[in-house]
Amino acid sequence: MSYSLFIARRYLQSKQKTGFISVISFIAIGGVILGVASLIIMLSVTNGFSGEVKARLIGMSTHVTITRYHSEAMKDYGAVLDSVAVEKGVVAAAPTVEAKLVIATKEGLDGVIVWGVDPASFGQVSEVTKQLRYDERGELHLGTPPGQKYAGIVLGVQLAHRMHVGIGDEVMLWTLNDMKLEDVMMGGLAPRVEVFVVTDLFESGMYHYDDTYAFISLREAQRILGMGEKVSAVHLRVADLEEATAIKQRLDTRLGYPYRVTDWTEEFPALFYWMELEKWVIFIALSLIILVAAFNIMSILIMSILIKTPEIGILRAMGSRTREIRRIFVYQGLVIGGFGTALGCLLGLVVCWLQSRFDLISIPSDIYIINSLPVDMRATDFVLVSAVSLVICLLASVYPARKAASLQPVEAIRYIT
Repeated sequence: MSYSLFIARRYLQSKQKTGFISVISFIAIGGVILGVASLIIMLSVTNGFSGEVKARLIGMSTHVTITRYHSEAMKDYGAVLDSVAVEKGVVAAAPTVEAKLVIATKEGLDGVIVWGVDPASFGQVSEVTKQLRYDERGELHLGTPPGQKYAGIVLGVQLAHRMHVGIGDEVMLWTLNDMKLEDVMMGGLAPRVEVFVVTDLFESGMYHYDDTYAFISLREAQRILGMGEKVSAVHLRVADLEEATAIKQRLDTRLGYPYRVTDWTEEFPALFYWMELEKWVIFIALSLIILVAAFNIMSILIMSILIKTPEIGILRAMGSRTREIRRIFVYQGLVIGGFGTALGCLLGLVVCWLQSRFDLISIPSDIYIINSLPVDMRATDFVLVSAVSLVICLLASVYPARKAASLQPVEAIRYIT
């Protein structure tokens, strides 16, 4: 143990005359503990909520999407599937047809986004099969159900509630795809009507999807839209979500024009940016708790200097250099900050682990989708919070340390009684 650190440790120990300093030292440590623990817990909860939102958004969509420019239909999608099959990191691919149609029931009509999908391949690139309400095996039943003469359709749960339909009910999809301008001018609008039977409902937890989307078979979508063998897009799933952008860039270079390749980061850029910004705002706001604790550390050191002024004078008279005196009080601040930071990280870790293990804090699942407060602890958050806490405590120690080092030996020992 160095000379300066030894003196700093002795100054922090409780004595009868200076016991008050030790008491407020523990109070300062407690402030650092609360500040660090609060930051760790809130950042972990923010990560948990962000992860839930991201998982549900990306789960309903896909990691990488290949389309044609100007929203043109893709005729040679088989060649595209063969090309992406050899791409490293791609684990599944599925063709889809997407269109905006009108859905109608006895209760009224509304707009809907219809996806035509192949149940076998689409289940490998999307999480929608895991969000089905009634099929426990996770299968999209888009064929013609037994005893029915119409093909199946899967609706979002909010859309089904709004249209007052359930399993076995019939819905109509209206399309103007085959209409020509002269037909409209001469006879008015006469949409093409296709009837489907509701075979299941999906509940993603995201209102945007649950209230707007419906799924039918790929062949039915191509038929009612008059697309022949064409599709709207090819959706891909990758092994590592963070590698999606790199895979997108490689595919974009390989396929070239007229194909356009996008990834999940371009799907909801404003939302992801807002979630990241929210995390930093929380970090800055809760760092003020550590800052308040740092002012307590500064007060402790200043009071310690006032009480220890004669001892400082004796140390200077015995040959202690200015930088050694300065280090004594810097070490005091770092010891207080270090203990508080370590215990705060430990407290935050324990609280987050208990929440993830036992769901101590529950929330209404009908409002927040999930039934307990999600936590996602990350090593980078612990490192960042610890670094910021130690830096703040170090800076709080600099001014008192400089004041102690500037004391002159003669002036300091004059008041020894």
